[in-house]
Amino acid sequence: MQRTTKIAATAAAAALVASVASACGSSSGGASGSDTIKFNYGVTGLVNPSTKQGGTLVLGGSQDLDAVDPVNQYYAYSWDFSRYYARTVLQYKVGDPKQVNTLVPGLAASMPTPSSDGLTWTVKLRPGLKFSNGEPITSKNVKYAVERSYAVDTVNPAGPEYFSGLLTDPKYPGPYKDTASDHLGLKGIDTPDDTTLIFHLQSKYADFPYLMTLAQTAPVPIDVDQNSATGGKNYTGTNVVSSGPYKISAYTAGKDIELVRNPNWDRSTDPNDPALPDKISVKTDWDPTQLDQAVLAGTVAYDYTGAGLQPADIGPAQNIAAKKKLTDNPAANTTRYVSIDQDVAPFDNIHCRKAVAYAMNKVDLVAARGGTVAGAKVTGTMLPPGVPGYANVNPYPAGPDNKGDLAKAKEELTACGHPNGFSTGIITVNTGKGPGFATALQNALTRVGITTQITQVEGSKYYSQNLDRPDVMKSKGYGLAAAGWGPDFPTAFGFFSQITDGSVLTATSSGSNYGRLNDPMVNSLLGQMKAASSTQEEASLGTKLDAQVMSDAVYIPYGNDTLLLARSPKVTNYYIDSALNSLPDDAAVGVQQ
Repeated sequence: MQRTTKIAATAAAAALVASVASACGSSSGGASGSDTIKFNYGVTGLVNPSTKQGGTLVLGGSQDLDAVDPVNQYYAYSWDFSRYYARTVLQYKVGDPKQVNTLVPGLAASMPTPSSDGLTWTVKLRPGLKFSNGEPITSKNVKYAVERSYAVDTVNPAGPEYFSGLLTDPKYPGPYKDTASDHLGLKGIDTPDDTTLIFHLQSKYADFPYLMTLAQTAPVPIDVDQNSATGGKNYTGTNVVSSGPYKISAYTAGKDIELVRNPNWDRSTDPNDPALPDKISVKTDWDPTQLDQAVLAGTVAYDYTGAGLQPADIGPAQNIAAKKKLTDNPAANTTRYVSIDQDVAPFDNIHCRKAVAYAMNKVDLVAARGGTVAGAKVTGTMLPPGVPGYANVNPYPAGPDNKGDLAKAKEELTACGHPNGFSTGIITVNTGKGPGFATALQNALTRVGITTQITQVEGSKYYSQNLDRPDVMKSKGYGLAAAGWGPDFPTAFGFFSQITDGSVLTATSSGSNYGRLNDPMVNSLLGQMKAASSTQEEASLGTKLDAQVMSDAVYIPYGNDTLLLARSPKVTNYYIDSALNSLPDDAAVGVQQ
């Protein structure tokens, strides 16, 4: 999902940002008025540019945030949305489509500075910052927020786990098991004063500044989180104390979110946040088709999840001029794939996994997502085209028409001891394009004798209560799962680390490594990528890593996302942000008065 401007002593990251920014090709021009708003303008420019404040921004979606607590967020749209109330140490520049991949200070007063050996990074925070409850924001609050990311058994079962793998003191148990009286016992971060953070790394990591954009760096008031009434596990909804321009005034899980201005936010200390609306109102339980119609009619600004128009709405939106001009067609840096849990028999046998790979009908899977314009384009490799290191690896070609190689699939079934096939479960989300994906996969596998049972799960609970839980996946026989992944920041390490690192696996958690991959060669390549000294070196290692991951056949890709996103004619300051995985930039948007 994320991205930089100038990063001292990180040539690889700086060169990468330059290449990504130029690839965007965005214009800083704006379109305003019904006569100039046109198809795809949100990809290339700023729709209805405005600095006018006020009004209510009405958003919609067919599912809730995956978590309200920033520590446990890992959906791209949750990271996008949480910037309203969870201000991070660094941010991506808001409001200029030409600079979406540019890092700027958020809570920080300036960019982080590394030591000469690259093992220490120092961050200075802006003075005078306050939470929405009036408490001062200090370096200790940021350190505590990072510490919470170590608590994978409580508050962070599904969020990213970068810090525990990179900072010294990797065995730190998290603040809830911390024996220090102030719960700040992590040795990997020093806070010599209220505005200084010093991060100590186990080894050189050139991409470190990207981590400062993660929602897990949004500060948390220690007294609130450690209060017996909340205890950390209930740090959600209106219990989340804001550090951004808005605060959560009301929240009903699975239904709605209301944000109002944070009375203690100071615009002078946050020049990157336009904070145009007075209020943000989100209904999260829309029927997808009804939501499409509401957006095109102007009663909802846009789908905040970035799901794109439903298949039935794509044709009218492309063929009716009045609707087409309210849509954008970005390519997202997301790979869609079938995740195979190798702890679920018979997928402990690689040949059974390969049988699935060869039997997949990628044309039907792409069609189930909405087709090549508003769904996905067929791929045979995990790394998406927009990330340096991409190569068309494709070790499991699905025949000349991409509809499957059934002869090869049957060979693999014989090799795995199931010549007549076997039975397993498919799990997917219960809204949007999830059910169609499951049916398409089921139909393809039936052709070679693999029978499946489909389970649909509510989207916000899909990963944290299922794919992340090896006991659930194994006990219920969920061998196959729908999954999608985009880079946390635009490097091969930013794409692969969380979904392939064997060190994140425990007996009770898979993290985001849903296939429970623990390949020594993959782990070694990840280690080499951390210390890569150039963009070219990291990209080369990424290509090798992609090939190795594909050879393990736990992740079988079938498409790279394309989207057809609709916007209300009343939205202002709107553009599609490639730094946010081709979502509308929530932080920039306003409404016509």
